[in-house]
Amino acid sequence: MKTARGFTLVEIAVALTIIALLSVGAIGTLQMAMLRARIAETQDALREAREAVTAYAVANRSLPCPAVSAIDGSEQSRAGGSCASRRGLLPWTTLGVRGLDGWGNRLGYVVSSGMVKSPAGRIALSDVGSLRIIARNAAGTPSDIVTQTAVAYALWSHGENGRGATTAVGTLIADDSTSNIDEDVNSSQPANDAEQTLYAREGSSSADAVGGEFDDLVLWESRFVLFGRMISSGQLP
Repeated sequence: MKTARGFTLVEIAVALTIIALLSVGAIGTLQMAMLRARIAETQDALREAREAVTAYAVANRSLPCPAVSAIDGSEQSRAGGSCASRRGLLPWTTLGVRGLDGWGNRLGYVVSSGMVKSPAGRIALSDVGSLRIIARNAAGTPSDIVTQTAVAYALWSHGENGRGATTAVGTLIADDSTSNIDEDVNSSQPANDAEQTLYAREGSSSADAVGGEFDDLVLWESRFVLFGRMISSGQLP
């Protein structure tokens, strides 16, 4: 008569180790899939916002100002042909969009001063942009991606870490890092409103990277593309 053989402690330990390793791999794969989904959702939200802002320009012969506040998504008044602040949140209520990225935070928005007109005014072909969109070259030196005068407006998400972002209920997410220099630039309002700059560089999770860790997603619109849409609609020249 054969005696049933059970598992030894070593065999059980090996089996548990294999299960643990497989679980870690599965969790990592799931986390990566979720991150990709949220990035894709954010990119869709940015494209929707760009379409809405450009359509607003076609309908109103001016680009919109940012939202009034973190809880009021209406556009700031442009009665005098300028915004109280050119940099802030996308005016989601005025544009009729959610204005949220894949992590549920508000999209940022900054507009060139020359592209904002009073209700009686009108964008002209002579108007130029005034936004710097910059990256870092191989040596880590900041460099302009496009000509500053070519940028009509820009939109951005604060990415997965959400540092400096505003939630859907108007809460500001604290920046808990001291090394994310480029993200800080995207999160701050410059002392001189004329010096509007956004970083749009390769992402990095390393605090040792030049410019620090970075996961912001940035999208901008060329004034020439905007002019083309307005010409096609009969709003220009």
